[in-house]
Amino acid sequence: MKYSAGTLARGFRDPWILFALFCILISIGLIILPQLSIFLSSFRNDQGMFSIAHYKTFFTGYRYQTALLNSIKVTLCTTLFATLIAVPLAWLTARFKFRFRNALITLITMATASPPFLGAYAWIILLGRYGAVNRAILWITGIEMKTSFHGGNAVIWVITWMIFPLIFLMSLDSFSDEDIFHKEAAMSLGANRLKSFFHIELPLAMPGILTGMLMAGLAAFADFGTPIIIGGEFPLLPTTVYNEFVSEVGSNMGVASTTGIIMIIISTIALYTQRVVLAQKTYSAVSVKHYQLAAPNRRTCIILVVYILIILIMSFLPHITLGVVSFMKWKYGVLMNQFTLENYQKLFRLQRTPILMTFALGLGSTALTFIFGIGIAYIIVRKRYPFISSFINTIIMIPYVIPGTVLAVGFIMIFNKKPLLLTGTWVILMLSYFIRKLPYSVKSSEASLYSVHRALEEAAMASGARPFRAFKDITLPLMMGGVISGATLSFLQIMTELSSTIILYRPPYVTMPVVIFENAMSSGADFGIAASMGILLLLFVYIPLLLVNKFFRLRIETA
Repeated sequence: MKYSAGTLARGFRDPWILFALFCILISIGLIILPQLSIFLSSFRNDQGMFSIAHYKTFFTGYRYQTALLNSIKVTLCTTLFATLIAVPLAWLTARFKFRFRNALITLITMATASPPFLGAYAWIILLGRYGAVNRAILWITGIEMKTSFHGGNAVIWVITWMIFPLIFLMSLDSFSDEDIFHKEAAMSLGANRLKSFFHIELPLAMPGILTGMLMAGLAAFADFGTPIIIGGEFPLLPTTVYNEFVSEVGSNMGVASTTGIIMIIISTIALYTQRVVLAQKTYSAVSVKHYQLAAPNRRTCIILVVYILIILIMSFLPHITLGVVSFMKWKYGVLMNQFTLENYQKLFRLQRTPILMTFALGLGSTALTFIFGIGIAYIIVRKRYPFISSFINTIIMIPYVIPGTVLAVGFIMIFNKKPLLLTGTWVILMLSYFIRKLPYSVKSSEASLYSVHRALEEAAMASGARPFRAFKDITLPLMMGGVISGATLSFLQIMTELSSTIILYRPPYVTMPVVIFENAMSSGADFGIAASMGILLLLFVYIPLLLVNKFFRLRIETA
């Protein structure tokens, strides 16, 4: 429903317009002003005068052009491969009843828990030149393999397995929310199962699939941890920004700012394209008769089991590797063939504060993303206030693709002076986590809301319910599956956030990812501490996921 200017002027009695205006204020303070500082920096030369020299440098410099093309290549390839993995698995999970089905959903969500830079290092331990696989080949065949796990193909491989759960979770919710009546009508007119899938089921699931692809593609586009570990001489835009901002040799703040602006422009185009595609059709139904989970036949069961096993093995190999090396002795950065508990003993003796700090920041930031994600999705899909809704929809996704280091520098520029002197405090960390991970909650809630027909809420209001009560009692329960998925994804990403933390943190507000990174990347550091901290971080994520799966998802599916 569209609102005229007069309606909007009278709408201050509507709590949603007040919430929308509050979101705009937050956007101004946490997104626009910090990024405006970065934007202005991109147009200043070394003397502080206006100049477009940095943009000329970016579009004519070979290494910047290479980084741009590499980033586009990695984004397209990883999104395509992740979609091919995730969508068939989501459809099978939404249509068939099999043992450990809910455990599978939880495990795939857990696959996103490992920090990308730590997962990349684990793959090096497995597939690197002196990794476990090459050692095994040498021991079995006597042949010394000289292959190494670095470069563009390695980055694509690691990121693909990192982002496919995003597409899986969004697609699963869309397939699960479909009305079986559409397929039954198609088959009654002569369509077979394959034709009904491509012409009915797949198109109806497009809101979730496209949303998942968007989120996965943007995650791949902005990923910093993986290429910094295994990229080698394969430059990407996020690592270019990091090197230009942080490097003590050859740093160029102006070019780094320019690179960040280019990334924002590209991501905005992707966001706009997704919105245009989804707005062209209606994907909702007034009444919904959900699919009943079917028992697979023998052939389908074999395919299902093999497919699931392959995906789970590839997803959890880094986790298993971390678990093994966390119980092994490291000396001067070299893995020794000796099992020990010393890593965990040192961890609990020396690193208790980062553990408590990470958990507290994770819970607080996730609560904020949960509340604001629901409200913003409702404003975007249902209210559609002139300018306000589209503005919020666009601006709220910008932090998702901004490299964490760039976001952190913008925060420091804005919050490094009175009256908002927040640098060096836990508040600036929580605000950065909240604004960076809010898109997970917004987009997943938005995808679910597209499947809830407006007529259900209007019927409640016609019966005398106030707008907020109609939303609370009718709309919110029906969209809760996507809301829970979004909050879960937000929590996973907040707990493992590194790129912004590495710039913003000051003792004693050290987090677990910082401890992991410092012990994994420093020359001669004790990687045993990094591995043991990584395992503990995964446990902090696994336990809440199990609770969410048991007390929320199962309840939703049986409602």
